[in-house]
Amino acid sequence: DGAVGWPHRRDMSVGMRLLHWILRVASDRIMLPCFERLGGTRDTVLGGRLCVLRTVGRRTGLPREIPLSYAPTTRGVALLAGFGRGTGWVYNLRARPRAEVLVGDRPYQATAVEIVERQQARRATRAVLRSAGAAGFFYGWDPRRASDERIDAVVEQTLCFHLVFDQPPPWQPAQRDTANGR
Repeated sequence: DGAVGWPHRRDMSVGMRLLHWILRVASDRIMLPCFERLGGTRDTVLGGRLCVLRTVGRRTGLPREIPLSYAPTTRGVALLAGFGRGTGWVYNLRARPRAEVLVGDRPYQATAVEIVERQQARRATRAVLRSAGAAGFFYGWDPRRASDERIDAVVEQTLCFHLVFDQPPPWQPAQRDTANGR
């Protein structure tokens, strides 16, 4: 499909497939049940800002949920597909760009827009990594102090999406739209 990103899962190294599986199991068996019991997502220092993305499966038509780090924007949230074009939710959003995003205890209907312009992708990637808590350090460096070159290397391996909410998000007026440079 011409997208920049890591290869499809079957083309990933064994180590990356194992990491992908571990994260999937942790998400399905630990994080999502915890969020359900808590009545929504919670932002923490260690976990960062987390939302739950709810899509419809592109082949099955069944509802799918995945917890993801996000960065707030003036119109919704920016998300980063850490496993690139081989990420299931990316396929789902490309097939059906309408989704629901659970932020805190509130669901938002949204439309997904892939961020393809390089400067916007760099800003969104930097913002999501900064918001991701400990996961932001996954690449082996501090995302708050990363050079543009390091962020660009991540942009080359991942995909960015802006989920534009149907209604205005409830962000505090003091928060900046870091993903879009405002």
